[in-house]
Amino acid sequence: MNTPLHRLNWAHLGALLLASGWAALALHMNWGSLALLLGGLLLVLAWFALWEWRWPYREDWRAQPADRRRDALFAITLLGADGLADLLIRGLAMGLNADAPGPAAALPLWLAVPLAALLGEFGDYWLHRLKHRGGWLWRVHFVHHRPAALNVTNNLTTHPLDLLLRKSVHVLPLWLAGFDPQAIALAGLFSQTQSFATHANTRGTLGWLNYLIGSAELHRWHHSVRVEEALNFGTALPLWDQLFGTFRLQGAPARVGVDAAQAPGQHDSLGLLLHPLRRQVREATQIPTRLPRT
Repeated sequence: MNTPLHRLNWAHLGALLLASGWAALALHMNWGSLALLLGGLLLVLAWFALWEWRWPYREDWRAQPADRRRDALFAITLLGADGLADLLIRGLAMGLNADAPGPAAALPLWLAVPLAALLGEFGDYWLHRLKHRGGWLWRVHFVHHRPAALNVTNNLTTHPLDLLLRKSVHVLPLWLAGFDPQAIALAGLFSQTQSFATHANTRGTLGWLNYLIGSAELHRWHHSVRVEEALNFGTALPLWDQLFGTFRLQGAPARVGVDAAQAPGQHDSLGLLLHPLRRQVREATQIPTRLPRT
């Protein structure tokens, strides 16, 4: 499948090149994982903000002042949750692994990084599917689906409990398997870049690359208001969706977000933060009652 050059999503491809260059610089300068990931985050955010401002996929998905205030508040809460997640994961890894070398300890970096990205995505994929079955996990994840548009900053509209859960299933198995911390950090940079790329309001297609890496084309389906369309549970990589029958590519959803008249509004930041903590008998939105068949 040949895609004309002018139809490619150059914002996404450029972000991957930018993140690769940043990773090479970090390795050369021997920076730690914090500098690698935080610097990569700021670079990617600025890159996609430029593309969204100049060449948006949809004009009505541009971030408005109320969107930016909500996204900024959630970004602050996620910084705290991310630090707490690192402490918990390292503590659990030390307790469960007892410093024993895992099977991935001897892998060269060029092989360890893609394997870490793939293994991390496997746990995240199944947790993501469970969230969409309903109950408390859906209330936590609902916060991320509440915005009625997709752009690079509302990727940050994620409940801190959601981040704790995701990072646990994503990173803890890598520590237990003995992956080198540098490989875990580099795989994290790739997954982080992909997370923002798949939410970005940018034009273009990845063509055949959609079968190898996650894209905005794929992830827009996941945010569809129609439950039967909300597939593509993998974010960075689509392999597990392809293997387990939840992959969808062609076309684009008519609307994104959730139909939830009684739930907190998309700009009610405090209501969204408290949403998983409130006792609720029934969600005011349609959600799947079972996992899709594989």
